[in-house]
Amino acid sequence: MEKLVLKAEPRKTGRHANRELREGSRVPAVVYGKNTEPQAISTDRKALGIALHQSGGGLIEVELPGQPTLHVLAREIQRHPTKHYVQHIDFYAVAMNQLVRLQVSVVPTGTAPVLEDSDMVLVRQSDSVEIECYPGDIPEHLAADLSILATIDDSLSVKDLQVPAGVKILTPAEHVLFSVTASRAALEEEETEEAEEPAADEVEVIRKGKEEEEEEE
Repeated sequence: MEKLVLKAEPRKTGRHANRELREGSRVPAVVYGKNTEPQAISTDRKALGIALHQSGGGLIEVELPGQPTLHVLAREIQRHPTKHYVQHIDFYAVAMNQLVRLQVSVVPTGTAPVLEDSDMVLVRQSDSVEIECYPGDIPEHLAADLSILATIDDSLSVKDLQVPAGVKILTPAEHVLFSVTASRAALEEEETEEAEEPAADEVEVIRKGKEEEEEEE
């Protein structure tokens, strides 16, 4: 995974100080960890957005003046209610030789043969799974090969994911990630056909009626 470096600076705390930072297009943040004293820091809003997008929830290196580089994971992110940019973020500092647990996204690859039928629809059940690994082994995402979906009865579960070396998946193996169903139009058409088809007892009554008419003649 490509190394992502985010430059940051120590900051003053308080509502007024945070307002000034935001007006200057900077984001107030806190970095903490098992072996790290909590620090109030700030970083450039645009650079932070790029780092979060590229990391996909993975490892980011934070550089502070006069301090060793911190390896962090984004934790709680507060966004503006309408403009959606980051207003505040918590970073969790990790040690490169200690296992971490985190959610990683699942990305579909390949083509599902069952979708060649236009009446079939792919249903995503989950966007991510929980993994455990060392910080340096955190993948950008896990690949889900849709080519195993050949019929409407098939599904793709956690056990079918392509897992890189050094990564352990904690989400249950049988948890379904993708499944297939008939489209609404196909279901409505099937219901219409069933409604138009006469019931067995109605057919029998008609048949009996004809037989009685023949006997009377």
